[in-house]
Amino acid sequence: MKFRIATLNDIDAIQALRIEMLKEVAEYLPGDLPNAIHEYLNAHMRDGSCLCALMENEEGIVGKAMLCIYTVMPDEINMSGKCAALFSVYTLPKYRGRGYMKGLLDYLLEKAKEAGVSEVFASAEKKAIPLYQRIGFTFQENEMSIRL
Repeated sequence: MKFRIATLNDIDAIQALRIEMLKEVAEYLPGDLPNAIHEYLNAHMRDGSCLCALMENEEGIVGKAMLCIYTVMPDEINMSGKCAALFSVYTLPKYRGRGYMKGLLDYLLEKAKEAGVSEVFASAEKKAIPLYQRIGFTFQENEMSIRL
């Protein structure tokens, strides 16, 4: 299995994997979602605020993981304020359970570190929590969110 950072030439493949992932977890997908995903990737991969790592073999791209990079006010722990949110982590079903995603996430986090990211946040489906913990993620008791 080979890992690499996606380029703009990979947008269609990333979009297709994102849709496959959402089909597994969502009851409904809006018809214009593929276009919205394409526009997001084009804008944010171009400006560096979306870092996407791909997993591929001789059959093509079989998995991906993405970081949405942003900056917050610096504090005593994160002097740069550079953070990222891990999202859209997905492996095609026939490649699951083989440990490939750990390798891809390790690779992506190393690339994020090289880009100056100091802190990565994630939310995960229950089945992915052990993987995230093996990589080093810890639970934060005071994290909350609200959908607007």
